[in-house]
Formats: sequence, structure tokens, C-alpha cells
Amino acid sequence: MLEAWGLILTTDMARQVRRWRADGYTWRAIGAAADEVWGTASRGNQLFGRDLCLDAARMLGEDPDADPWS
Repeated sequence: MLEAWGLILTTDMARQVRRWRADGYTWRAIGAAADEVWGTASRGNQLFGRDLCLDAARMLGEDPDADPWS
């Protein structure tokens, strides 16, 4: 598990973040989706979305600079 902005990120959550990114979600949209699904309060903050992507990629053993992350 990893912690991003007070959210304990699990492998299942990391996979969901990856799906969102693969579906073309921006960092802001990922922040907003996380707020809706997991009850975080970032108000769609793009830095939160970016941090989720970075942590999710690392958790899944993927390069955060490669597709679908970049």
C-alpha cells in the first residue's frame, strides 16, 4: 500500500487509476473521479491526480513516463 494525500492506495485502486488514465482521463479528471469513488476531498486537484498516477504506476511496477501514464 502507498499513501497519497491521505489516501491509502491499494493494488486494486492502482489498477483503477491505470484504467482511468488508459481511458484518457486527465490528472484533474482522475482527482475528481477519486473524490467521487473513494471520498477524498481534492476537488479535482490535478496535482492529486498526478500523484495518484505516479504512485499507482510505481505500485504496479510500471514506468510512470510510459503509456498510459504519460
